[in-house]
Amino acid sequence: MSNRKPFFRFCKSIVKIFKRKPNVLNLNGSMEDLDDCAVYLSNHSGASGPFTHEMYFPKDFRAWGTHEMCGTLKERYNYFSNIYLHQKKHINKFLAKIIAVIVVPILHLFYKGMQIIPTYTDSRLRGTLSESFAELQKGISILIYPEDSADGYHDELTGYFAGFVLLCRQYYKKYGISLNIYNMYYSRKKNLVVIDKAVNFLDIKDRNEKEVANEFKDRANELYHTYILKNNKENTIESVQSIGNFNEVQSDIKLSVDEMNEEDKANCQ
Repeated sequence: MSNRKPFFRFCKSIVKIFKRKPNVLNLNGSMEDLDDCAVYLSNHSGASGPFTHEMYFPKDFRAWGTHEMCGTLKERYNYFSNIYLHQKKHINKFLAKIIAVIVVPILHLFYKGMQIIPTYTDSRLRGTLSESFAELQKGISILIYPEDSADGYHDELTGYFAGFVLLCRQYYKKYGISLNIYNMYYSRKKNLVVIDKAVNFLDIKDRNEKEVANEFKDRANELYHTYILKNNKENTIESVQSIGNFNEVQSDIKLSVDEMNEEDKANCQ
């Protein structure tokens, strides 16, 4: 049962008429092998990633999103025109402002319907964690886009912020529950989602957060090169399954276990 409100679900059903389902390569096996209460990570691929996940992701989730897009209309307009369109998408400033006037009111409704959890880089992050804990306790997953997109969106990811590691660490400290983390890569050009095998928090809990985030970034790039960029015949055949009907594919993931620097233990963006 979706945790979205009925009217928003109705609007989504209309949009789905025009939005194709992505193909999925699930390295965990079947849909039942994905946890209902977990942390899922993905690249942005611009706005396409969040939009596609909202339309078709098979698990109930709440997504993290920048607080500016959850604020006032002015804050949303400034962020969308100046940061998203101009800085990240490299669109001319004047054109970006015109586009923002048209699009921001629609995005306001979309963000509200998605029930985005706002993220911060200051002490207000405690509220982000608290709201996320409440959702996880209800059996609802958290979807995070940890990609550092300050200079735009790239197929080859350049960095991951470590907020997802902090979330898992603090959840474990409070509830004694070790969450599974699923690394994903979405390609708009191939209309393909690759879901990596789960990594349990216990396997990384003694590691430095930034190092772990960097390894998840590297693994996401590996998914891109192996299953999307090469796009050989075998991968193409394996991936022609829609979300909700996963095929069985096996994959190995191994995060190396290094000693953690105590001074960096709490380091996170």
